[in-house]
Amino acid sequence: MKYFRDRLSTSVGICLFFSLFLVLFINLFSNQVVAQLVPITKDITKITIKTTAAPINSVSNVNGDSEFKGGTYQLNFLGLIQSITSLDFDGGKATINEAPPAKVYVRRKPHTDRRQLAWYFGTFDSENNTFTFLAKGPLSEQQLFSKNNILAGFDNVFTNTGANIEGRFYNGNASIERVDFVLNTPIEASDDMGFVVLERGAVNAHDGFGIAAITKVNSSNRPIAYGSVVMIPAGSWGKVPLVTPIPQTYFLNNIPDGGTGTAQNPALTIPAGQTLGGVVIKTSSLLNPGKTVYGYSIFGSDVTCSSTELVNINNLCFSDQTKTEGGIDLPSVNLGAVKLTSGV
Repeated sequence: MKYFRDRLSTSVGICLFFSLFLVLFINLFSNQVVAQLVPITKDITKITIKTTAAPINSVSNVNGDSEFKGGTYQLNFLGLIQSITSLDFDGGKATINEAPPAKVYVRRKPHTDRRQLAWYFGTFDSENNTFTFLAKGPLSEQQLFSKNNILAGFDNVFTNTGANIEGRFYNGNASIERVDFVLNTPIEASDDMGFVVLERGAVNAHDGFGIAAITKVNSSNRPIAYGSVVMIPAGSWGKVPLVTPIPQTYFLNNIPDGGTGTAQNPALTIPAGQTLGGVVIKTSSLLNPGKTVYGYSIFGSDVTCSSTELVNINNLCFSDQTKTEGGIDLPSVNLGAVKLTSGV
């Protein structure tokens, strides 16, 4: 009888052990699944803009390229500036006027490659070979990244080779590997401060990109330390069209001008249906709350760098053969860090 009781006690103990192990395993697995399903991005659902006007500018006898190669064109820039003053996102709002601004630094490999790629909302009169763009222009590379104007931007930011539309190749390649947004005043990572990334693209088909918080800079504002590298997959963000009705877009480069100066050579009619979409990324999603944030960097979706390797764009984890997966089309909107309110 004692032997039976001992065996029974041992069996009960083993069952209790495996039951507890199973409960712990299920809870651990559940927590992992929940963590994987929680996105770090919040889709922007609405932007509020203020429209101002700069002087109209016209440029004549401009050489075309790719689709428009062989012709000369007139470019009319109407001088409109549509600046974002606030935005709504899934779960809250963001205000711009309280945001510390950021300086933009474009990192190229090789740094001597000065190809520039711009996009503008506008129209084309084929009878008179005349483009009319809503924005002021032509804008320099720095202006295409640094201003607050949704009517223009930099095209194919991280595409190094193979730019094409539905298999039709065109001169839409550059050498940019990383774009740094360095805050004028550092902040602390928290749930109520965030970064904004917008893109011009097809609804539900915005390009993927990588992002990391800058945790230290040198005296030249060059990042020398980063937080975790986070990849945002293509098609996972910006699912709300922010500019409707959707305008027509045209692509300009500076290739016929030898890759120097501003992008003003018409090269491509962007397929219809591309508008702005965007996301808010809380700083606490990139760094632990309370950590100092000096800004953020974005880079192509094919970058395989660790946080340490990300500092040097000459590292092999930055591919200089990035194809269309690097085709994110950023508008000329640099909002620095934005203040997040209500429901974040």
